[in-house]
Amino acid sequence: MASKSLLPTLFLRVQLDRLLYVVLVGRNVRSATAEVCHLAIVPSSIASRAARWKAARLGAARQDDQSTELEGCEMEFTYDVVIIGAGHNGLTLGSYLARSGLSVAIIERRAEEGGGLCTEELTLPGFLHNVHANYHTFVGLAPAFKDLELEEHGLKYVRPEVQMASIFPDDTALTVHTDLDKTCASMARFSEKDAETFRNLYTEAHGYVDLLLETLMYEPPMTLNDLTKALTVFNVDDRSDFLEVNLRRLSINEFLDKHFESPKIKAHLAFHAAVCGYTNDVKGLGVSFPLLVGKIDNWHLCLGGSHRLAHILWRDFAQHGGVIHVQQQVEKILVDGGRAVGVRTYDGTEFMATKAVASSVDLAQTFLQFVDKTDLDLDFIGKVEDAEENKHKFWSLFSVHLAMTELPEYKAAEFDPDVNKAWVVNLGYDSIEALNEDWADIRKGKAPFPRPNAAVNTLYDQLDAPDGKYTGLLRQFAPYSLRSGGPGEWDRYSELYADHCMEVWQQYAPNLTPETFLRRFPYSPLDIERKMINMVRGDWMMGEISNDNLLDKRPFPELAEYRTPVQGLYMCGSTQHPHGYITFGPGYNALQVIAEDLGIDKWWVKI
Repeated sequence: MASKSLLPTLFLRVQLDRLLYVVLVGRNVRSATAEVCHLAIVPSSIASRAARWKAARLGAARQDDQSTELEGCEMEFTYDVVIIGAGHNGLTLGSYLARSGLSVAIIERRAEEGGGLCTEELTLPGFLHNVHANYHTFVGLAPAFKDLELEEHGLKYVRPEVQMASIFPDDTALTVHTDLDKTCASMARFSEKDAETFRNLYTEAHGYVDLLLETLMYEPPMTLNDLTKALTVFNVDDRSDFLEVNLRRLSINEFLDKHFESPKIKAHLAFHAAVCGYTNDVKGLGVSFPLLVGKIDNWHLCLGGSHRLAHILWRDFAQHGGVIHVQQQVEKILVDGGRAVGVRTYDGTEFMATKAVASSVDLAQTFLQFVDKTDLDLDFIGKVEDAEENKHKFWSLFSVHLAMTELPEYKAAEFDPDVNKAWVVNLGYDSIEALNEDWADIRKGKAPFPRPNAAVNTLYDQLDAPDGKYTGLLRQFAPYSLRSGGPGEWDRYSELYADHCMEVWQQYAPNLTPETFLRRFPYSPLDIERKMINMVRGDWMMGEISNDNLLDKRPFPELAEYRTPVQGLYMCGSTQHPHGYITFGPGYNALQVIAEDLGIDKWWVKI
């Protein structure tokens, strides 16, 4: 059996420290610095520590030159491209550019690569919890999977046979399978008409999902008007039973009310959209719903934890010459003559870029902290501030990570035994109105009565827990700021809210007793922001999905094409089109623009 533990980042750092001390100390400081560049992951302390060790040794023999040697501690590196942030978008962009023959460095604040692709032993040793990204829905759809040969690098996924279930308060249940016939049979128990409608919608969506992904997700954004014109020219109203020009004005709720009759089926489909980041009562998102249905059974679990994907991306990046400098927090983007020429970190190290700088972090850090305001006009700064104020999701996620001794056995299994095999189980929403009520509470800053979704990854990945044990994950829609005391109130309320979430799960699965749970780790919207500082207000999508923040309006028109007012500075993170989630889209789309500007041969484009 494969090892049940991941290589700790700290262990890697210690070994690199030892390697540096043994191999590099005693060499010329600048030679040591150059050697460090080839270690692929460079903790911030290592290069400067080598310089200090060298300076200290030289100081005993050559005190007259000590000041010169110490000045070498403020080092400078030069690359073709410097990327800020080693999340999956930064890694994706970096790998493509490195494969194109450019020298590329990624500067990362944290001690490891991956951003939201983080897997940690939050509860007990041997229990691997996906702290952020758990459900990967674009597996095999994003071009990066083939272009970067991720499977050849060892990336493995499982696509659970029973993808998702909704258990309703009356202990009936609906299950979504990778087998369409089984999904429709489950729906038919609530409405035969809706089951047939879903079959037709799913079949139609699968006919154009690849085209929609290619044109709407993995290309720089078209305008909403151009999309409308394309639908009109295609005569979509006559050719499709579901796509129509008017969809750009409908909410997902309105789309579901138009085509489906069962409250429970509509609730399940609306919940699926919400888990994907699409709030079901927001006007205009109806146009996206067929795409969501097209991948409703494409939920994948990354074997070994979500961080495995980050590690695979890093491996490809490193094998093609890329370097990640970890534990390096950017202080400034260096601008000379209106052009971005590099970045400086808080320890004084400068990473110069001869061709481009790309930021995968949020707007506020990039333009209100890193870029000097004298290099931007006031109108642009105002738009950044407006986006930060008004374009974040109004809701976030509250999570409870659990170490367990038993699998849940749901009462609803008497109605449908497959619920016990479902990877993700939605608990309690039996109508769109119930979901809308929770949105109303959240908009007021009230944590709603829990109706969480529950996932037990160990059902499909036995490596994420010790033998005979299991990991559990509860996720609940919640506000970032509580009306009773603001965001900080979560520090006082998290344990109690975790109790409520677990109690609801136990009501649906009575075999889960207090003794079942060995340890828990509540994780609030405030905790999201603390850990991932670019997920402002706990916004894991880094910007809401709405008509005002989609396509050429994401995050606003002047930044929609990934270029910025500073020449040579690009945006490549989830603030950009298409949006957050593990899509690879922002990094891939920024690549197209950078390649065009730098004259890079687009070897990845299949003609």
